[in-house]
Amino acid sequence: MSFSFIFLGSGTSHGVPIIAKEYPLEFLANPKNHRTRPSIYVATDQIKLVVDTSPEFRIQMLREQIPWLDAVLFTHSHADHIMGLDDCRRFCDLRGGKPFPIYANEPTMKDLRRVFAYAFAATPPLPKHYFVPEPNLISGPFNLGDLEITPLPLPHGSMGTLGFLFSQQGRKRLAYLSDCKEVPAPIVEELRGVEVAVLDALRRTPHPTHMCLDEALTAARRIGAARTLFTHLTHDYDHDAAQAELPSGVELAYDGLRVNWET
Repeated sequence: MSFSFIFLGSGTSHGVPIIAKEYPLEFLANPKNHRTRPSIYVATDQIKLVVDTSPEFRIQMLREQIPWLDAVLFTHSHADHIMGLDDCRRFCDLRGGKPFPIYANEPTMKDLRRVFAYAFAATPPLPKHYFVPEPNLISGPFNLGDLEITPLPLPHGSMGTLGFLFSQQGRKRLAYLSDCKEVPAPIVEELRGVEVAVLDALRRTPHPTHMCLDEALTAARRIGAARTLFTHLTHDYDHDAAQAELPSGVELAYDGLRVNWET
């Protein structure tokens, strides 16, 4: 029974480095300080999926040599999480021209329909290489392959967002909470016993819609996962120096980081 995930991107909405800013050469020399926009790839023996399609989605997929996807799950509709969706056209081709499954709650799906109106309006048969989505509304827990996926509503400014809990044969494998100002108490309880938690830890100083480092550390202690990884990171974090400051069991994610189970 396998389960694995890869950080396709671990950066904030700007990415790191950001446009029009100079950085110390030592900072740029560390590949872990080069962060594309946030997304993960989750794989088991039965299902391959991504959470969000960042603006660098094509580059991320090529970098990790991922040849197949069964679905995309969306947390919310901010640009850094959706703008790579059209690159899923390749997976329509690989499916023999069939629509590609996407999963989102109603507000996010409404925005996806607006931004990618041309794709949602298309009707088969279609010319080769066109992207056609198969929309699936998230209204509660659902199953894909051997995974039970529980959506977790989280505060993220006026929009809100979804985190996801991935369980496999009763084991809480992964909680992915990439964009949130806090983890509400009922969700903390829902996540008790999770093996790995991925949490938003935007920067060192407070932010109105994201957890800062201290808030993320507090959430990590409350959840109590065996391993916690921080994502959606700005250039506040010089990876190696910042990692050395973190407590045992807490790590900064980086692009290309792989986490695997084989049990």
